[in-house]
Amino acid sequence: MRTIRIRPGIGLALWLVCAPDPSWAHHSVAGFFNPGEFVEIEGVVTATLWRNPHTEFQVEVTAPSGEVTSWRVETGALGILRARGLDREFLHAGDRVRVRGDRSLRELPEVFARNLLLANGKEVLLTTRSSPYFTRPEAGELLESVYDAEIEQSARLDAEGIFRVWSTDLEEIPHSGVRMFHGDYPLTEEAEARRAAWDAGDSSLLECTAWNMPYIMYNPLPMEFLRQGDDILLRFEEDDNERLIHMNADPASDPKPEAHTLLGYSTGYWEGDTLVVATSNLQANVLDFLGTPFSTAIDLVERFTPGADGSRLDYRLAIADPGTATEPFEVERFWIWRPEIVVSPYECGEAQSLEAVTRD
Repeated sequence: MRTIRIRPGIGLALWLVCAPDPSWAHHSVAGFFNPGEFVEIEGVVTATLWRNPHTEFQVEVTAPSGEVTSWRVETGALGILRARGLDREFLHAGDRVRVRGDRSLRELPEVFARNLLLANGKEVLLTTRSSPYFTRPEAGELLESVYDAEIEQSARLDAEGIFRVWSTDLEEIPHSGVRMFHGDYPLTEEAEARRAAWDAGDSSLLECTAWNMPYIMYNPLPMEFLRQGDDILLRFEEDDNERLIHMNADPASDPKPEAHTLLGYSTGYWEGDTLVVATSNLQANVLDFLGTPFSTAIDLVERFTPGADGSRLDYRLAIADPGTATEPFEVERFWIWRPEIVVSPYECGEAQSLEAVTRD
């Protein structure tokens, strides 16, 4: 794995980096940036754009020859920055910064940023897989995390069993679930061929896209269980999605719809503290970021099991699809409870703010 530094007065330097850092963002950037080759730039910020699915900013880099190149810097969603405790705009035009991230596969001056070093010597971790790079205990520190104490206090008072906001554990990547879908499934030959033909570099994958089940369960942004009458509403920050789980549904009075949709039709019941959810009536789509196909014959069974102290939610998903898989299989992940985190509006494509939101 290589890192390329582009800094004024130094030129280009190449050296090996030992540990791999694969990048699969919730709106996948795998077909656009190379996680096996890092680039490092230093320059002046000329513009910022705080929005989903990925935030962006521009950095002007001046070469020793005096030539100026404008770099497009893409990075994680606003929800990831909030989870890092960045509830304010910490970056402005005119700031001098250093950036390290994945190099473009399109041979363009662009980078998917993992780490940002501010002029004050503090480092910002920008994505789910980021770990300190620029700063060391003896040389610098991470930018301070800031959370709203009132939000945390309210969440502690309102939490009841599964009914709370659940977040990806950024300290346990990939074990918390960002690699829930690993691609090693018992697929038919036809399904394997279709996955092999998947275009991870389709430009539409970088834009606002509609999520489907079960792929949405892989995303790293927070989600919340809410009561809605006798049913349960599962609300996601990702794309402002909502899933309605019909509890103890009677097929005679609440028959399944004929239509197949992106999120399908879900029914649920309790086994002790475990919420069991069965989902069918799904549109044919892809299962994961690898382009694994599934058919309209797919059936899903989810099991959500909260820990006794309410700090963790374990998840197991059983998948049966005779249209693409030779036998049923399972995947799993977990979330943690962070009472300082809320589900914020996603508003894909719209310029937004990092300021913390309050509960209604």
